[in-house]
Amino acid sequence: MRRSLVYKHLGDLDYELWRSITRLYAGEPLVRAYLLYDLVYELDRTDVQFEVHEGEIVGYVLAWRGSARAAVHVWGRLEDPAVLVLRNIESIITVHNEGLLVPLVTALKRSGSARVERYLDMVADERSFKPVGVDRAVRLDTRDERHVESFLKFARARGLSLTAEGARELLVKRRYYGVFEAGELVSVACAYLRLPEVWIAGDVHSYLSTGVRGMRKQPRPP
Repeated sequence: MRRSLVYKHLGDLDYELWRSITRLYAGEPLVRAYLLYDLVYELDRTDVQFEVHEGEIVGYVLAWRGSARAAVHVWGRLEDPAVLVLRNIESIITVHNEGLLVPLVTALKRSGSARVERYLDMVADERSFKPVGVDRAVRLDTRDERHVESFLKFARARGLSLTAEGARELLVKRRYYGVFEAGELVSVACAYLRLPEVWIAGDVHSYLSTGVRGMRKQPRPP
């Protein structure tokens, strides 16, 4: 028997829906950090569609359009996840429930192409986190022109199309750390999502020829 579902969008956001979102986040912050962060800090770049059953969120599709490819998260006991996923933009889709993968990929392949990759999340808390080489990593600061120029050069060497203005925006918005050798930026990492309970680190890159070792455990906590 089909469940009695209600579909809600950002335009339907009210006190009851917001309470349901915060309860959902509090129950599993590591999984739902993107949902809360995007709704609080990236609202103008975010779209989300919820499936609600008896006042509680049972599934959602979250789409963030802050870069060339949309970042989409699919979670929950969705009746038909493919109906809610964006079709008109290239996307990286993170599927949080194994059971949703096959129907979603099957539907996407009918209208285009899809490739499946599996990722593992590494998690550490304040007690288990053991930073390495913290004396070498420095916070990249937009007030230091050398940091901005080095970051821009590093990004372009990776094939990224980034302007000086875009580089400054990233450094202001995200907490980037870098390692310099002989005056050259050779390794970077950032905390691109920060909430009281969860920080998510990423964009970890090093020049292989520099021999920088152990820096993938950066960035350090504040």
